[in-house]
Amino acid sequence: MKQQVMLVTGAGQISMAIARRMGYGMKIVMGDKNMDNANNIATIMNNAGFDVVSVRMDLSFRESILQFISKGQEYGDITMLINGAGVSPS
Repeated sequence: MKQQVMLVTGAGQISMAIARRMGYGMKIVMGDKNMDNANNIATIMNNAGFDVVSVRMDLSFRESILQFISKGQEYGDITMLINGAGVSPS
C-alpha cells in the first residue's frame, strides 16, 4: 500500500526534530552525504516508532537529488520535504 512520504535532506539534529514533529505516520526517507549520519538518525527514529529509511544523497549533485526523489516515490506520494542540508565551500 502506498503511503505519504516525507523526504528529509541532511541527517542532523534539526532535521530529526522537524521530522519527528511533522512525520509521524509517514514513510520518512532520510538523505545525507554521510551514510553514518543518515543511519544513526534513522535508527534513533525507528526505535522511537517512526518508519525511516536512510539513503546516501548529495545535495550538490543533481543526479543524486533525482535518485533521492525516485527512492521516495517508491514508497508513495511525496507530500513533504524538509531541507535541513546545506552546501558549504569549506
